Amino acid sequence: FCRRTMRKEDIMANMLALNVERVLATCSEELEPEEKDAILELAYLAIAADGKLMEAELEAFSDAMLLIYGDAVTPEQVKNLVGKLVANFENGEDEDMETFTAQLKRPCAKSQAYKLAYAMAMSDLDTNDSEFEFDQKLRRQLGLSDEEAEALTDEVVDAIGYKE
Repeated sequence: FCRRTMRKEDIMANMLALNVERVLATCSEELEPEEKDAILELAYLAIAADGKLMEAELEAFSDAMLLIYGDAVTPEQVKNLVGKLVANFENGEDEDMETFTAQLKRPCAKSQAYKLAYAMAMSDLDTNDSEFEFDQKLRRQLGLSDEEAEALTDEVVDAIGYKE
């Protein structure tokens, strides 16, 4: 997780809501169903990494699900799935990152997973050591170099309109 200096006030001035579509707009390849599932599972793990689920994170995650699954899912189904994930989180049921990163073979799917996870972690405007550790582990699991991860991070920051 890039340790950028970001003041909440600056981010709020530039980002009223995370624009998931802009974050994911750079992949021209169609994602396979198992890639979509893995990308969303990793995004969920990113928002849960700090040990709390904030409303902004859940809203951004719901938006991501609707965008990635498209017509294959309804807003009601998304609401139900998010409710199930929150219940699992509250019950301490932990998912394994390696299970999901192993499903991502293509570079485009890996970059989409990393960018969405990074954006989800930023969506509550509060980063911490747990999210940093999650980010570092995700980079390793996806096989991203520091340079590749930083370039993807820059794409996310550009997509949300944050200005340093």
